[in-house]
Parts: sequence; C-alpha cells; structure tokens
Amino acid sequence: MLSPVSVRGRLLAAFGAMVVLTTAVGGVGWFGLGETERALLSLQREGLGNIALAMRMAELSTGLAARAPFIAAIEATPGLDEERGQLELKLADLTVLVNRLPGLERASPHVPSDVPSLVRLAGRLDGTLRNLMDVTGEAIAVRAEAAAIRLGLERQRILGETLAGAAARTFEHPGFPGLEGAAAGTPPLPFSVLRLADRTRDTVSAALTTTSPADLARWRGGFDADRRDLRAIDTAAPALALLAPSLDQLLAVLDAQGAVFDIRNRQLGIEQRSRFLVAAANTLSVQLNREVESVTSAMQTAARSRGDATFSALSSGKAGILALGALCALAAIAAAVYVMRDVAGNLRAVTRAMSALAGGDRLVSVPATGRPDEIGDLARAFSVFKENVAERDALARKLGENSRMLEAVFDNMNDGLSVFDENGRLVTWNPRFLELNGFTPADVAGRDLAELQRNLLRRGVGIRMLDGSSVDLDALTRRRAEQAVRCEHHFPDGRVVELHSSPMPSGGFITTYSDLTERKDIEKQLRHAQKMEAVGQLTGGIAHDFNNLLAAIMGNLQMIHDETAEQDPVRGKALRALDAAERGATTIQRLLAFSRQQALQPQAVDLNELVEGMLDLLAYGLGNGIVLTTALTPGLAPALVDPGQLENALLNLVVNARDALDDGGTIVIATEAAAPEDGDAIVLSVRDDGGGMPPAVLSRVFEPFFTTKRFGRGSGLGLSMVYGFVRQSGGKVDIRSEPGIGTLVAMAFPRARMLPETLALPRDAGPVEGGRERVLVVEDDPAVRLTAVDMLTALGYRAVPAASAEEALALLEGAAFDLLFTDVILTGGMNGPALAAVAKARQPALQVLFCSGYARDFLVESASLPLDLHFIQKPYQKPALAAQIRIALGGGSGAQPGPARGRPEPSALPERL
Repeated sequence: MLSPVSVRGRLLAAFGAMVVLTTAVGGVGWFGLGETERALLSLQREGLGNIALAMRMAELSTGLAARAPFIAAIEATPGLDEERGQLELKLADLTVLVNRLPGLERASPHVPSDVPSLVRLAGRLDGTLRNLMDVTGEAIAVRAEAAAIRLGLERQRILGETLAGAAARTFEHPGFPGLEGAAAGTPPLPFSVLRLADRTRDTVSAALTTTSPADLARWRGGFDADRRDLRAIDTAAPALALLAPSLDQLLAVLDAQGAVFDIRNRQLGIEQRSRFLVAAANTLSVQLNREVESVTSAMQTAARSRGDATFSALSSGKAGILALGALCALAAIAAAVYVMRDVAGNLRAVTRAMSALAGGDRLVSVPATGRPDEIGDLARAFSVFKENVAERDALARKLGENSRMLEAVFDNMNDGLSVFDENGRLVTWNPRFLELNGFTPADVAGRDLAELQRNLLRRGVGIRMLDGSSVDLDALTRRRAEQAVRCEHHFPDGRVVELHSSPMPSGGFITTYSDLTERKDIEKQLRHAQKMEAVGQLTGGIAHDFNNLLAAIMGNLQMIHDETAEQDPVRGKALRALDAAERGATTIQRLLAFSRQQALQPQAVDLNELVEGMLDLLAYGLGNGIVLTTALTPGLAPALVDPGQLENALLNLVVNARDALDDGGTIVIATEAAAPEDGDAIVLSVRDDGGGMPPAVLSRVFEPFFTTKRFGRGSGLGLSMVYGFVRQSGGKVDIRSEPGIGTLVAMAFPRARMLPETLALPRDAGPVEGGRERVLVVEDDPAVRLTAVDMLTALGYRAVPAASAEEALALLEGAAFDLLFTDVILTGGMNGPALAAVAKARQPALQVLFCSGYARDFLVESASLPLDLHFIQKPYQKPALAAQIRIALGGGSGAQPGPARGRPEPSALPERL
C-alpha cells in the first residue's frame, strides 16, 4: 500500500494535481484546435478548392482558345487527327470541370448565380472548337481538290505544246492554207486554238488565287465561253485531222477544271467560317474568363469570412489555455518546493558518496540508510553498489589478465591474422601475418587491401582460388566484405598460404593465414602413394593370370626338354622356349614385387655380411672406369627382410647406377642406422656420381614400365620391383637425384628383434629327387593340373588329379594320400586353405603344399608366409617342384631353388629403369 509519507506518495500527489491541471489545459486546447480544424476544413473545402476549380477552368479555356488559330492553319490530315486527339483530351477535362460546377452551386450558398452561365459558355466553347475542327477538315479536303486542278493545269500546258507541234505540221500540209493565207488576213485556226487554251489556263490559275467572289464569277463566265469555242472547232476538216486527239484531251482537261470555281467558292466560304469560328472561340474564352473571375471574387470573399471566424476561434482557445497554463505553473512550483526541499538534500549526499566511490574511495558511506522511503532504499542500494564495485574491481583485474593472455595468444598463434575495416584498410594484425606474407610493419601500416595485393604481385606471389584458377582481385575484395572467401597465396619459394576471410557484423572482414606447404607436400605424397597402389593392384591381377599360363607352358617345356634325346633338334627349341618363359616369369615376379603381392620369407639379416658376400657378383660386369666401394657401419643390428629378394633389389640398384655412369665413376654401397626421428630402422643405400635425373623423370621412376632407355634396353620394372619389395617388407624407399651430381637410393628396413641363425639361403638346391608317395593334385585350371600331374609322374610319384575341393574330398574318403598339392584359390566355393583344414582333420598324417600365382590369394593380412607353411610360387619348374615336395614330405633341407630364392647369374642381371 502506498504510504503518504514516502517520497513516491508525495511526488504522486503533486504530480496528480499537475496531471489534472494539464488535462484541463489539454481539453481546452483540444476543443479549440478542433474548432479551428473544422473552420480550416470548411475554408479548404468551400473556398480554396472552389477557387482552384475556377482557376483551372479559366486556364483550360484560355489554352483551348489559343489553339483555335493553330487548328485553322493545319494543312494535312495526320496533323489534324493528332490535334483532334489532344483537343478531345482537353475538352474532356473541361467537361469534367463543367460537370462539377452545378454541384458547387448546390454545395455553397456563397457561389454566385453566374455558375449556370459558366456551364453554357463552356458548352458553347466546346461546340465552337469541334466545328472549327470539322471546318479545318473540309478545308484540307478542298485544298486537295485544288491541288488536283493545279495538276490539270500542268497537263493543259503540255497539251498546248502538243497542239503547237501539231499546228506546225499542219502548216506544211499541202491542203492547208499556209503563210499566204495568214498574210491575206485569215489567221490559221490552230493558233486561235492555242490562244484559247492559254486563256483558259490563265483563267483557272487566277480563279485558284482570287479572294473576290465577284472576280470569280466574272472569270467563270469567260472560262465557259472559251470552252464553248473550243468545242465548236470542227476537227473533221482534213486540215485539222491531226489536231483531233490532242484537242479532245484538252477538252477533257478543261471539263475537269470547270469545277475549280465551285471549289474556290467553297474555299472562300470555309475560310470565312474558319475565321468566324476562331473569333468566336476567342470571344467565348474572354467571356468565360470574365465569368470565372466573377466567381473567383465571390469565393475569395467567402474565404475571408471563414478565415475571420477561424481567427476568432483561435483567440478564444489561446485565452483559455493561457489561464490554465498559469495554474499548472503555480502547481508545479508548489510541488517542487514541497518535495525537492526534502529529496534534494539526501540525493546530493548520495551523489557526493558515489563521486567519492568513483574516485577510488572504497570506505565512503551515505546517510539516511534507516529511512523507510525511497531515499532509504537508495542509500541501502548504494551500499550494495559499493560491494559490487569491489567485485567489479576484482573482475577487472581478472579481465586484464585474460586480455593480456589473449594478446599473447594473438601474437604467438601459428596462423596469421589480419582485420580490415569496411573501407578495406588494414586495422590490426599479428606478427605471424607479417612473417607468412613477407611484410614489414612499414609495409602494412595504414595500407588498404589493394596496396597489399599489389605488393605481393610485385614480389611474384600468385593469388589463386583453391582449385588453382585465377581470381579477379577487385571482385574478390568486394566478396570478402559480403561472404566467406577462401583463396591461396603461392610464393616463389614454393610456400603455399591459405587465406580464409569472413565478414564482420560491424563491417569489414577478418582474414586468417595458414601455411599449407607441409600439408600440400603430404597430399602430393598421398596422391603418389594412391597412384602406386592402384597400379600395383592392376599389375598384381595381370601377374596372377600370366603365372597360371606360364606354369603350364614352363612345365610342358621342361618335360619336352627332359624327354627328348640330346641330338633331337626339338630339345634345343624347347630349351630356348623355356628360357624365354623363365624371363617372362622373372618379369611377372617383378610385377608382383612392385604390387607387394609376392610371398616373402623375412629373416634377421646382417646387411653388412650380405653386402660383403655379394661384392664379387656386384663387381662383375661393371666395366672399366667404374669403381665399386662400400661404406658399411660396423656393429649394425640385423634387419628383418627376405634375403633373396634383398639381393635382387641390390643387384637392380647397382646395375642402375652402372648404366648412369657412361664415362666412368664411383658407386658406393652404404649401411647405417636410421636417424631417431625416422624410427628404428636399418638403411641400405646405393649412391652414384652419374648424370642424375631431372624432376620430371624423378617423379615417375617407381612407375612400372617407365624407362628412359631406348627400346629393348630396359623393361622399366627394376625400380618398381625395389619399391614394392621394400614397402611390402614394412620399410621405406627414398630416392634423391640432381642433374650433374648423381643419384642416391636408400632402402630402410625394420630392425630384427633376434639374431639370425642363417644370413642367406644355400645357392645350390642339389640334385632333383623324386619318390613313390601318393600325391593328390587339386587345381581348377585344366592345363596347369595336367602339367603338374605329368611332372609328378615323371618324378616317380603316384599323382591323382582333382578339379575341385569337392572332388578332392571324395578322393580322400576312398584312399590315403601322403601329400595334398593344392592351389590356394579354387572355384566352387571352398578354397585351398579350407580344403587343407578338412583334409588334415580326416588324415592327420597328410602333408600339404600350397601353390599360387598371386600371393594375395593367401596373404590377406600379412606380407610374410607362416614359418610352418609349405608354399611354391607359380610358375614353377620341375626341379623347384621336386625340392618343395621333398621338403613338405620331410626329406629335404628346405632350400628353394629358382628365381625366387637363388642368386641370379651375372648374365641375368636386372636392367636399369
């Protein structure tokens, strides 16, 4: 409940009285202004509007009267039609104004009785102008007829000349009285005809220009007499026979010209009516303006009367408002004295306390905190505010610390940052912005974006979109202030900086700068790795199909060779074909190595011992002028790698280095431990000081079949095989080359966790041995299956073929076998490993030997074969098959002769890229 002792109660009482008085003042003012408004509206509606109506009518009538002479002077129908259209519009406006005049007469008693005469005068002016338009149209039509008459006069002149020529010929006629008759006083008739024709033409010309009706009547009589004389000429006379056609034409022209007198009479009448209508229009306009002036004068008198009434109402309202305003002022003064004497002192005390608090005095206090009114509430609120100030000081200190931290982050963030205002001028930036763009503070202070971009362009920096396309810098600048924009700066040193601009709500935009150089390099490497992976999958699939074909070819060639007498020529041919098939198998093996799909058997290998054991072989065939040296780091840990494949890879690299040294040089084979940042690896490298490779060649050296040598000198599979082998072994291969300096190829292999028992496999597989065991051969390719059976039979084994896993299981049910020789991939649903599992369950003593032309068939997740697994790679020869069977049956040493495990002969050294 509102207390009367509170400040609010006292103020409310005082303000209530003031509101009552102010409302009274407003009511009086409202009533007075309403009366004034009604008087003004009446004045506007009955006075000013009517005056404007009358003035508009006077202006319109004057304009119409002024157009009357112009209408009368029109000489062409198109101009008359255009003027008629404009006149119709103005007459329509006049009609609208005229139709409003009777309503004006009824609406206001102050309008004089002359309004009906205004209506009549306007109607007469409308009719007069319309008649003038019609008369002008008649004048144009008659003028056209007169023009036709003038054309006839020209034709008459031509006919006169024709008659003159005919008369001349008549004079020379033998029966015509010639000059003698003329001399005797008898003039020739043709000359009289010519005189009549000339006189009628002169008469018509005069009639067309006369303005006197009497002269026109007189000339008409002379014209009719001359025409009768011409008609009276007897053209049947022999002497005038030549004149008859021209005379008939002349009479026809004169008959047509006879209407000129009627036409001229009509023209004179039309001109007189036109002048009369023009004068009448001017007279009606003057009368109409005089009547409008009378009406306007009466309306002005009525408007002055209304204005006097309005001023009287305003004076009354002002007196009432002044009296009530004085009462309001007295009430306001009384309320101010009554209230402010108590309130002002306390508010002044609170104000001084707040000023002291703002100045830093945190111990200041205010009086009247115990008052029950609003002053007390204010004093108590001040105490709370003082506590809040203390909290704010603490918060300000914390915000200052946060601001300093943000400033440190801004100055030390990895990305550059710049802020531009709405005019494109640089406002602020961090040091990273200067560093990434190569600016100094003097380069950017007070600069706009266009100047900074020109600075970059002068330094050879390319500004492009993310897709590499060029940009319109002006359009890009405009877009930055409207939407998010991303682009790139490409610096001459190879750095790439990405820009991301976003508009700010307050105008302008903010831009971040990120160095993408490292990421671009990683993306490039990833694309290269993806390309190599795709090529590897393709080559692996091709190798699988070719291995099956070569298995059948090589097996049959081997048997042809073995079963043919030494003197038989077929034996030599089979040997040459077998050699070619072996080279094809080597190529397929390289493809499998590149695609990382060959079967590896990694061991712990001492790289130093492996290199030293191969030096004689590596030095063979290097040629004069080439020096092979080593730089082996002693005490290296063993590497986990397939030694046979590593030997092949090392041979390829040495031969590549040899081919790069055309004029002699040095080849260095080195071993070392990888740098700590590169991981726990052992590195084997081959370096030469040959001609090196340009960047375009260096970027493609690992691609299969890519070679820079002429046709027939290289297959392009050497380095691709090295690449695939190293990657499949879990290592990395790196190649560096500079033109004129040389090439370095480094292979890094993972470190082995145990010392090796043997560092390399035996070089000689020993003699081929057979046996009498029962072998179940499971192969879905008919040619490969028959070849394998024939080879095993030739070795003395009892081989039984099976085309599918189901057929093999059926055979296992009926007989015992010593060895299951199966392909890894079989058609029909069950593959080789699944078949082996079922067969081992049925016959536990059964041994298993797998074969495949595609290592990925078996090695799904691992790049290495299990140690207890017996496996032979397609295509295989009979000696290798015999050795693997003896190993699987437990009667061999485990050696695997052939290209996959043995050392190549010097004549079969790998070829360079």
